Amino acid sequence: MENNNTDTNYREVAIELGDCRSCQGCIDLNPDVFEWDEALDMPYVCRSRVTEEEVRDIMNTCPEGCIVFVDD
Repeated sequence: MENNNTDTNYREVAIELGDCRSCQGCIDLNPDVFEWDEALDMPYVCRSRVTEEEVRDIMNTCPEGCIVFVDD
């Protein structure tokens, strides 16, 4: 029997760009989740479905608290 609920440990993460000061810390700590958009000169989420463990450090160290879960 196929289990369609295989991603129960994953959550959707986003950057609240209005508060972001473009320090690029999210990219330094999580380059597989966050990347830099040269054209817009700001970070973006390149893989939004993550585990809490993958983004815990940057959520705790982001100077503006911009990294958030959108499924709360």
